[in-house]
Amino acid sequence: MNFRPVLRFISVAVGGITASMLLPALWSLLTADEGLKPLACSFAVGAALYAALRRAGGNVSLGGMTVREAILSVVVSWIVVSVIVGLPYIFSGAVSGILDAVFEGISGFTTTGASVITRFGDIPDSILLWRSFSQWLGGIGIVVLTLAVFPVSGAGMRLYKAEVSGPLHERLTPRIQQTAAFLCKTYLALTCAEFLALSAGGLGMFDSLTLSFATLATGGFSPYRDNVGHFAGSYVKWVTAFFLLLSASNLTFFHSIVDKKSRPALGENPELKFYAAVFAAAGVISSLLLYKYGVFSTVRESVSEGVFHAISMLSTCGFFTANHGDWPAPIRLLTLALMFCGGCSISTAGGITCVRVLVLVRYIEAEFTRKLHPRAIVPTRLGDSPLDTAVISSCFAYFTAYIAIFSVGFSLLCLFGLDLTEAIWSAAAALGNVGPSLGLSGSDTSYASLPDAVKIVYIILMLCGRLEIFTLLSIFTPRFWKQ
Repeated sequence: MNFRPVLRFISVAVGGITASMLLPALWSLLTADEGLKPLACSFAVGAALYAALRRAGGNVSLGGMTVREAILSVVVSWIVVSVIVGLPYIFSGAVSGILDAVFEGISGFTTTGASVITRFGDIPDSILLWRSFSQWLGGIGIVVLTLAVFPVSGAGMRLYKAEVSGPLHERLTPRIQQTAAFLCKTYLALTCAEFLALSAGGLGMFDSLTLSFATLATGGFSPYRDNVGHFAGSYVKWVTAFFLLLSASNLTFFHSIVDKKSRPALGENPELKFYAAVFAAAGVISSLLLYKYGVFSTVRESVSEGVFHAISMLSTCGFFTANHGDWPAPIRLLTLALMFCGGCSISTAGGITCVRVLVLVRYIEAEFTRKLHPRAIVPTRLGDSPLDTAVISSCFAYFTAYIAIFSVGFSLLCLFGLDLTEAIWSAAAALGNVGPSLGLSGSDTSYASLPDAVKIVYIILMLCGRLEIFTLLSIFTPRFWKQ
């Protein structure tokens, strides 16, 4: 394996995330808060690391990357960049130690939203802006951003497949760089649209920016301890819910809108229809249960909270307005199911993804038909198209690996002191990149008081959930390192 292209790619990622600190630094300059020095120190560390990696990588072309080199580049760059994201927290004193800074950085960049910060009022706004902005950057992903601004001929698709979620990686355009650029433009346009909508509702620039960044990334970070519950009224909640619904949908959906040739097929996308059906069912059930169990006294409140909670969990954002741990067991079980399902592929959402769940459902349906009609040839279809056996196998393999990692994760959490219920919820929240759990680490508390061993398990689960599982796990197999 040639490590020079790997180092070259990592240097690009490190340089990009370091340069991104200029946005909160500019905010600090304009508002004269105390975040400039921590951001400057973090920028200096990032710049020094970039220079070292750039020198080690040289001017080698990234176009000739092999599959193994692409996988290693994606995995290592995500880990290194996540650590750099956490630097401002340690320099500003927002967290108490290096592990907490790494935890906060990885939680942000993987768009998980679990936090170890407890004193939001003592943290400069520029650091909180960086916290949300880093989620926004992690939402679109290192590879997509890199391909959009730094064309990589030849190896582009290998890098893209190593990072982007879903079993199907279709090109929207003839060149993968054009596809990445379109995804970035769509992501930016949706962010600007939400920012304008929130500003029109009376929110200040800081609140509109941080909430928009976290929403489009389906990340869940908020500069306030009570999260979205900090904002009075229902306007912010409904605007946020609408953009969560869009951000967790397949971003190729928007290409169908602007591409006249694709418009006839817009309503025939099976994943989007399944996603909409799951959201509608979850919203209705949540609203009915909240009203039935008397969590809210009026139908209006129950519907508002039920719909918001449904899209927050399905999109794996993790925004909250109340302590869900106090809600009745049926709603919490529904929440767990939504965490596992997640949003669409090629989106910022985590979880197993709707397309994989739909493929599994369609395969089971076909298997029932084959049992009733043994001589019939019954292909597994997604919409009108029969699925290739390799796609079906990859969905089953991913589902199996997901459940296996979840099982190992909650077993380790139990071993390190969490009770069974809390371990199950926390493992699901971390692996699904949802963030807040429903118990000890629930929506009204932080993860700061948990043992270091538990935090390390969370970090591993968050990385497994954000990257394609086999992308991350493959580097730990002996075969990966053999020539």
